[in-house]
Amino acid sequence: MPRISAPTVAEHRTMVQQQLVDAAEKILRSGQPEALTASAVTAAVGIARNSIYRYVDSVDDLRGMVLARHLPAWLDAVESELASIDDPAERIAVWVRANVEQAARSGHGWLMSLGQTTAPSEATIKVMESAHSIMRDVLADAWNALVDDRETALIGAGLIRGILDSTFKQLDAGRDPELIATLGEAAARSVTVTVVNSR
Repeated sequence: MPRISAPTVAEHRTMVQQQLVDAAEKILRSGQPEALTASAVTAAVGIARNSIYRYVDSVDDLRGMVLARHLPAWLDAVESELASIDDPAERIAVWVRANVEQAARSGHGWLMSLGQTTAPSEATIKVMESAHSIMRDVLADAWNALVDDRETALIGAGLIRGILDSTFKQLDAGRDPELIATLGEAAARSVTVTVVNSR
């Protein structure tokens, strides 16, 4: 039985796993995601290289665990912004702003790069897909409440996702987050107003 530094084996496992995630996040935030290796994270934590597999199935699982650390807070913050808003057009505009604000707080580029490996693990894929599904559902619900035509709702939602993707690129380029949020929100309002007025 390996030596443990916690009252129980379960607590020790949780503690070491948390240390591995901390080390992985530090490496990933450095801008050199290729530096995330079993050797690097185990050296940072002070355990033998092969011991890592007692705590995770693969090194890439650490990417998913870092994502899982940050994405719930992002989603909760967006949900909180929308909680008191009933008007679907307003929900769409605020949804864009809230996501831009969360992206700016998290440092979007490094976080989103976690799911962009050539062969992400199932754990990483699961976290990414779950977050994206929640975001898509919120947007789809708002569009379905705004218009009674499914095709229009699908196109509208696609356009808004395009606006959000563009704001993320502007953030990653280092431009002013508040200006990006303001312009992104205005662009979303323009789309919804145009759609409503054209019907």
